Amino acid sequence: MAKKQKKSSSKKQNGRASVASAKARAKPPAKPRGKPKAAPAHDPLDDFISATANTLALTVEPSWQPAVKTNLEVILQQAALFSEFSLPDDTEPAPVFEA
Repeated sequence: MAKKQKKSSSKKQNGRASVASAKARAKPPAKPRGKPKAAPAHDPLDDFISATANTLALTVEPSWQPAVKTNLEVILQQAALFSEFSLPDDTEPAPVFEA
């Protein structure tokens, strides 16, 4: 018993529905309700930099603050990669070679 195939009323190009018809069916994005969340007023890294500078009795000029913060962010990202790498329990430390 053979089934009859119904022709699709939507326009297809190369087996895909046309983009125009897909856009027509798409719903507009929902509007956010309430007040938008404000960005944090103060970054904790700024506090860390100033506390570390005070502890080490260093003066960090305000013009250098963004560069110090960027370097600290990079160092923290690299440290996170290092700490995520797990080693087996039977791993031995590398030997020390002296010339």
